Amino acid sequence: MKILAPLRDAAEVQPLLAAGADEFYCGLTPPGWEERFGNAWANRRNARSAGVASLADMRRIVELAQGRPVFATLNSPSYPAGAVPQLVAFGRTLLDEVGIAALIVAEMELMLALVDEGLAPKLHVSSLASCRNPGAAAFYRELGVARIVLPRHMTLAEIEATAIPGLEFETFILNDGCVFEEGLCATTHALGTYCMHDRVGGKYVQLDERYEFWRWLQNNSGCQTSRGYTLGPCGLCALPRLARTGVASLKVVGREASLARKAASVRLAAAALARSRESGRPEDIRSRVIELRGAPELCHGAHLCYYPDVWRGAKEGQPAEPARAAADAAPC
Repeated sequence: MKILAPLRDAAEVQPLLAAGADEFYCGLTPPGWEERFGNAWANRRNARSAGVASLADMRRIVELAQGRPVFATLNSPSYPAGAVPQLVAFGRTLLDEVGIAALIVAEMELMLALVDEGLAPKLHVSSLASCRNPGAAAFYRELGVARIVLPRHMTLAEIEATAIPGLEFETFILNDGCVFEEGLCATTHALGTYCMHDRVGGKYVQLDERYEFWRWLQNNSGCQTSRGYTLGPCGLCALPRLARTGVASLKVVGREASLARKAASVRLAAAALARSRESGRPEDIRSRVIELRGAPELCHGAHLCYYPDVWRGAKEGQPAEPARAAADAAPC
């Protein structure tokens, strides 16, 4: 399994390589996009906070990666009329001239247009496309794509059922949860404010304490860190089972995050992966993660788990109370 690291600038490549990154992903808005399509995003993340600045910087990223694959996101869930031909031409430029290894795509019209251009072997299906079962995976395999990024909210059993032969699969492993299903989301919310209260009978009411705690956890535990490591959702204890399933790539989320947070996350993933290869026991991985990151109350309660079913049938210990972990405050 490889560690897939986010980045937004060429200066981040070397530190992330040193931390243990094997692959990279980033986003770039096509030249002239804003003049034609205004504020519509070409990628799932805001270009101003998470995007690579220019084609020249993207070329530099590929050069500095020293042969490690760099993937580019063109994964907005929808596009304005007339955008797809421009995105297809831009995608070919990224692949043929810049040296990008693959495009990460969500929207079906764009995906089919790229397939028609003969680019299917260099396409990754974004998690926003919501491939959640073996039938959907078989459809994408028939298109000829290389990899599927599985959605955040799939259980390990669902991942095992979906991971059919003939495709690479990528799973989320660290940072950034979402209380919504991305593939069905209208993307009109802001996690920190919208829906922190439910509107009932024309009035706003406080959510149940445990539900609010869960939402706080999904939003990177209030964007806090512990010992320099992000307290966001984490799937590290599931590494042995993901390896047996044949998962190829482990996605660290956070293109818009600081380099310090990205590098720390990659280091933590690399340490957990090394322990997984040595031991193959979730308990040993958890011990190593707690040794580095701290916050044992969130681990032992399985609160941070992307895949809490890794502990099904195991002695997980008493769940933690819904209280914030002792952590260092840090901006997102």
